[in-house]
Amino acid sequence: MKKIIFLGIISFLLAAIWQLPLSFAKPYVEQNIKNLKLDGVSGTIWQGEAQNLNIQDTNLGKVKWRVQPLQSLLSLSLKSSFNIKSPDLSANGVAALTPAKNIILNDTLFDLDSNYINKLQANVQLSGDINGSIKYAEIEQQKVPHIDAVINWKGGALQKPIILEPGDYHAVVKPESDNLNIKLTSSEAPIELNGDIVVNKEWLFETNISTKAKKPSVRAMLNLAGKPQKDGTTLIKHKGDLKPFIIK
Repeated sequence: MKKIIFLGIISFLLAAIWQLPLSFAKPYVEQNIKNLKLDGVSGTIWQGEAQNLNIQDTNLGKVKWRVQPLQSLLSLSLKSSFNIKSPDLSANGVAALTPAKNIILNDTLFDLDSNYINKLQANVQLSGDINGSIKYAEIEQQKVPHIDAVINWKGGALQKPIILEPGDYHAVVKPESDNLNIKLTSSEAPIELNGDIVVNKEWLFETNISTKAKKPSVRAMLNLAGKPQKDGTTLIKHKGDLKPFIIK
């Protein structure tokens, strides 16, 4: 009898927590997830939405979510299905918040208009559609993320700093030990692209990319960036440090 009463109390408390208005949980969420801010919240912890999801002072748009209780219990994390929608961005998948405050994404699809990137910086002007799928990604503060994903840039073009006609570009992102490997290719594009970018756990990167362009102005630009080869390609091999660009 005592066990039945105890289980009843636990069930009541859990139900009460899940049904708490989201406005009560909002300060706790923002306090425990760095650089995250929710505006215009409604619903409950169990199932809610925010009119604006801001991460690193960047507005991702409207977000809706629904907690997955069984999956949360099995993974020992708060796991939810989610949907993000804005004029330039859409995404849906499964996100989890671990006890260590890491964010994990599973089975996530996204579609991003290049104009979204143009709004974040002024050095490069892009056009085209960026879409892809994230099989798995774990994001931890200040550490190189583990990502297993495919990214496509369809009709990708540049208007700045140079003019580059549209083409299709493809990236396969895979974790390799403590490194992150990005395999780049292109198809029906003004630049033939094939190679890798490797980022290690110290945020040091190394490129080994073979490029080829038919247009003389583009070929001249590539030759400035890399080393021309006898077969007409340009090999771009660089090393650098990404730490100065990592937001604290």
